[in-house]
Amino acid sequence: MTKLLRTAIDNAGSNLVRYAVIFGATLCLVGVVSTLVQTLLPLLQILVPLLAVWWLWQRYRKVQNRQQKHLHTTFYRLLQEHQGRMTLLDFAMTAEIPAIAARYYLDNRAKEFAARFEVTEQGDVVYVFSTLQFSRMQPSPTATPVASEDSMNELQRSKALSQAELAKRLGVAAKTVSRKKHLSTLSDWTQTRDPNGVSWSYDAQAQRFFPVSDRPSAQSETEHR
Repeated sequence: MTKLLRTAIDNAGSNLVRYAVIFGATLCLVGVVSTLVQTLLPLLQILVPLLAVWWLWQRYRKVQNRQQKHLHTTFYRLLQEHQGRMTLLDFAMTAEIPAIAARYYLDNRAKEFAARFEVTEQGDVVYVFSTLQFSRMQPSPTATPVASEDSMNELQRSKALSQAELAKRLGVAAKTVSRKKHLSTLSDWTQTRDPNGVSWSYDAQAQRFFPVSDRPSAQSETEHR
């Protein structure tokens, strides 16, 4: 009986020591974790927002790249379908984007490809990209002298601008150009405002503005007609 009691006491003591060790180890682990959290907390407060911002930026870039690819595809398709001519409304409706975004995109492409601008009778602005028609303007190697002269006259006319186009180039209103187009001071006035210092003159018969050095003569006009 005494031996059994002693054995039970020894077992109870062993279990108590084991539980005490486990409890102590648990307290130590909690203390270490708590210390690490307190130490890393300032870093986590900075790192977590940075990770969130980076994730949002990557998502934004993917959306923008997808949108730009869609706009490029629509733009080049419309160029082929309309032979290089495009209006703001056509592009906005086809691309399904707001007019402001469509104008911003087309203005950038117009600068990139040196597009011209034409104004219809209804007052709509037409973007004219001549890159698709450039090959047609190249003189043929076997062309006769008369054909070469016609090509030169055609090239001169390609430099001509309408009233709206010249106003946009000079950075003034179209009404201002309309008031000055018949004045003798037109060449000097346009030269001071032209970004490349080019002088412009007005041809009433053609109703176009020509660079002074490239303006076709009356004889060339008659022969071409």
